[in-house]
Amino acid sequence: MPLTGHFTNTFTMEKEASFLGHWRMKIIIAIARGLKYLHTQLDPPFTILELDSSSVYLSDDFTPKLVDFECWKTIISRSEKSSGTISNEGAVCILPSSLEGRHLDVQGNIYAFGILLLEIVSGRPPYCKEKGCLFDWAIEFLEFPDMMAYVVDRELKHFRYEDLKVIYEVVSLCIHPKSNRRKTVSELCSMLENGIDTSISA
Repeated sequence: MPLTGHFTNTFTMEKEASFLGHWRMKIIIAIARGLKYLHTQLDPPFTILELDSSSVYLSDDFTPKLVDFECWKTIISRSEKSSGTISNEGAVCILPSSLEGRHLDVQGNIYAFGILLLEIVSGRPPYCKEKGCLFDWAIEFLEFPDMMAYVVDRELKHFRYEDLKVIYEVVSLCIHPKSNRRKTVSELCSMLENGIDTSISA
């Protein structure tokens, strides 16, 4: 199921841990590692056209899997129009010619990752009719680090302020209006891995 459909189940599991944000922090770091793999370890690199919570699926053990639906639409469309075959390498299926000429929007992925972090921490969708745009709401708090706690989902009664400071810094770098001021996904991943404690006893 997509990440948004798992929030309620995540709350249930979190209540059994001493730190209620434990699973959300693990999910955030795992997504960062997935993007790092796509951006830096694949040849050619790969970016997700529409990165948001609907493109993140959680397994039974809450391991996130990144899915690019737009890419799969292209693969299926081209495979139906050609005699090419879809090669299967483990969990990755790729039509050899399907990604030719694909635009790599690395900066777009980094910006979207920042919005996704806000969604995970706040428990709110990017946009809803009742509350409007998540970014517009959160930016007021992001301008004042000491107010970042107001962004946290009310379901999370306890959280490590140190972890929240790391999330704040990463989000601020991801959504910086000047794309040349944004960090690479490798740098962001290192910040999260080194700054967040994912141990249940934290």
